[in-house]
Amino acid sequence: MTSPSITELAVIISENTAKVNEYLLAKELPLPSFNVDAPNKPLIDPQECPDVEAARIKIIDASLMMRDLMLGPKGHLMSFNHDSLLSMQAISQFNLVSTIPIHGEATFGEIAEKSGVNEGDVKRILRHAMTNRIFKEPSKGLVAHTAASRLIAEDTQMADWVGASTGELWQAAAQTVHAMLKYPGSQEPNETGFSLANNSDKSTFAILSQDPKRAKRFGNAMRAYTEGTGFDLQYVADNYPWADFGNGTVVDVGGSHGSACITLATAFPKLNLVVQDLPQVVAGGPATLPLDMANKIEFMAYDFLKEQQPVKDADVYFFRWVFHNWSDKYCILILRNHIPALKKGARIVINEYVLPEPGVLPIYQEERLRSMDLTMMEVQNSRERDLDDWAKLFREADERFVFKGGKQPEGSSLWILEVEWK
Repeated sequence: MTSPSITELAVIISENTAKVNEYLLAKELPLPSFNVDAPNKPLIDPQECPDVEAARIKIIDASLMMRDLMLGPKGHLMSFNHDSLLSMQAISQFNLVSTIPIHGEATFGEIAEKSGVNEGDVKRILRHAMTNRIFKEPSKGLVAHTAASRLIAEDTQMADWVGASTGELWQAAAQTVHAMLKYPGSQEPNETGFSLANNSDKSTFAILSQDPKRAKRFGNAMRAYTEGTGFDLQYVADNYPWADFGNGTVVDVGGSHGSACITLATAFPKLNLVVQDLPQVVAGGPATLPLDMANKIEFMAYDFLKEQQPVKDADVYFFRWVFHNWSDKYCILILRNHIPALKKGARIVINEYVLPEPGVLPIYQEERLRSMDLTMMEVQNSRERDLDDWAKLFREADERFVFKGGKQPEGSSLWILEVEWK
């Protein structure tokens, strides 16, 4: 496909900016800003106004293309700057956001004294971060917050996102090629960039489990990501025929504290719902249930890397964001572990990303999916998959798994995939 010319890109940006601006004015919503008091919620609710959300994506995509064209090939290649991660890591490590009043100012010297960091280093780090709209210098030598730095200061999940991204994932990414050289084609979760970055022969989850503080930060970072637009569990309840199973049994395998089952129990009270996860996870599950759900959802210890013994003959075994944590080798093992428990016609329902064909999505959206694919490689030697990959996975697990296809509900980031046991 021929890329739009710079004048065509300018028209796309102009026309779609007008749509977004009109929507915000009509709803009496604040215009986008990095001012310290700017709201930190999503600009547009994609479920409420999908056409305006589509306009927003077009603006981002066209703006990125315009920027790259204006830079040219050499400027574009040289624009991938690791130093942005360095300044963000320093901000996180030394908690620099806490040294400045939200609606006040602080000198570089005051920040240095409170953080224990050399004043010259504080100055160079923060002035670099300011080029990314994190902090600002309203007058020479005085530092104040922007909406971005305020978010890090006040939102624990976002602070942990920055900390885990720079303190964990960046380090893993830097070692991933070394892992590829050391362990060519490995599908083992303990032969990754993350393992090398930690001088360990253990997997990411085993490494993090040894340090509760790191594990909590990593968990919060993942929640910051999955609680964003497009991950609402209501998409799962509204876009699969759960009612067809009547009072049948649905097992949420790897279901943590039962968020998916709570959503399903609300919409389909006849279903028998079981949450399975590791013993230390499900132990805390019942305490998180609403009072009216206490007798509707059962928690059960189960390791899906072993045979499915606890629940046989269920109607549906549901997996949300489980398979992307595992390489094909282990995903096939998980599927085969369920075969002894499956009755004819039983369903495997999977709620996961599906990678698009190249060039189908706006580059902004495709890049996020491709980045997640690389992240899974860095931390687990696992992957995201396209529809062909999913079909191949089920076929290799057993020919009796019949892939019925899948769909991506409007507004959802994840797909719902269905497999029938024949």
